[in-house]
Amino acid sequence: MAGIQPYQANASMPWNKKRVIHLFRRLGFGPTPLQIDQALMSDPLIYIEGLIDGVKSRPLPVPPIWANYTAADYEDTDDLKFEHRDTFFDGFIDDMVRDGLRTKLVMFWHNHFVTELNVYDCNKYLWNYYYLLNQHCLGNFRTFVEAIGKSPAMLVYLNGNQNEVGKPNENYARELMELFTMGENNGYTQDDVVNVARALTGWRCNMYTCNDVTFSNNRFDNNNKTIFGQTGKWGYNDVHELIFTERKKQVAEFICGKLYSHFIHKNPDQEFVAELGQLFIDANWELLPVIKALFKSEHFFSDEFIDAIIKSPLECFIDLIRMTGVPPEKITSGFRTIRYGSSDLGMEIFNPINVAGWPGHQDWINENTLTQRWNITREIIAILSNADNREGLRNLAFSLVGDLSNDPDLITKELTFHFLGRELDENLHDAAVLYFKGDIPQNYFDDEIWDLYWNEAPFQIANLIGYLSRLPEFQLS
Repeated sequence: MAGIQPYQANASMPWNKKRVIHLFRRLGFGPTPLQIDQALMSDPLIYIEGLIDGVKSRPLPVPPIWANYTAADYEDTDDLKFEHRDTFFDGFIDDMVRDGLRTKLVMFWHNHFVTELNVYDCNKYLWNYYYLLNQHCLGNFRTFVEAIGKSPAMLVYLNGNQNEVGKPNENYARELMELFTMGENNGYTQDDVVNVARALTGWRCNMYTCNDVTFSNNRFDNNNKTIFGQTGKWGYNDVHELIFTERKKQVAEFICGKLYSHFIHKNPDQEFVAELGQLFIDANWELLPVIKALFKSEHFFSDEFIDAIIKSPLECFIDLIRMTGVPPEKITSGFRTIRYGSSDLGMEIFNPINVAGWPGHQDWINENTLTQRWNITREIIAILSNADNREGLRNLAFSLVGDLSNDPDLITKELTFHFLGRELDENLHDAAVLYFKGDIPQNYFDDEIWDLYWNEAPFQIANLIGYLSRLPEFQLS
């Protein structure tokens, strides 16, 4: 099994369209046709380095006018609050379709540092949380943890705002170690949980007023606490110092294991995780070199990991849109379909199912959600082939086959590979060709009368995409 040594293209692992699609689907969402062309013309390691540096240097989101609205600013009506919330979600989906790279990392950390909007129910806290995810997604992990623990969304969600001297609330302390840094039962005891909770006392906010976070010295437990065998009058900063110095190996391997499970395969390779974890420690908890090493590794590009993860609902829908090349401003009518469709399939954005987050992979699909996924995909394809967008589908086909625009077998093969990242078995390919031909009589193909310039061509492409979207291969990343 390969370690974290960098990928080098060779005869058995060429830098080809299959690996470009694999890279984009894991690092972000499906690549646009232009991104595929640019990647194939580039040195893979230089290209990946540039992609990730681009995420890091991208300007942070601009706060909306309501970013600091308190409950009083909404004047006891929920209409404006939900109007602002809808605008936020539309912008989030637009960002996924338009860029997708940082958004994918934001979604990963959202599913790691879970909070639920339905619990804290405050737009100001939502924006603060969202901004932190963007700000730190490729930054320093220790700084990230320290910031998240004092965010109002987290203080409300895990009851940190109720944690005070004499009445310690253990919820956040337990998840800080179990879910956010070290892993379950991995280097801490119940006594550590109690004493960490005592050290984190004093931080306050109020979800009903949406006020700012404050620290109350009167609510802080200033007595001695023993954490990991160390005794002192520990406070917030001390807890993080102890976790990241006394339990650095547990933290590094737990976080790198989660990165592996999400971006490479459900079942982590422990040797790879250990190497990545040591790099994490050596980089003083900087995420950028860790993410780069993961995505530039030969291990990541191994054939066994390509198409080895089941797409989430969002990945399924956003991949499809991006790979058609249709720009986001032309599919805004589908943003709510994506948002509510994902929610219906168990992926309500900013409301994971519990503090452990969405389990993902096989849990995304069952006999009910698969048919719902097909139905929502069909709605999206209808938008992609409406009067405003259908020429985009025709242009996509032309870009794949060039002058060979009257060969339905070749067009089907190229479109299949473009959307699936692989070829189909012969029987499935033959069926795909029939879907592409649709109602056009066979003699028009035999006599080479038909070509992609026909008015029917965009609808034929949409029909083919509809067929492909129902295949198991389409559900894989």
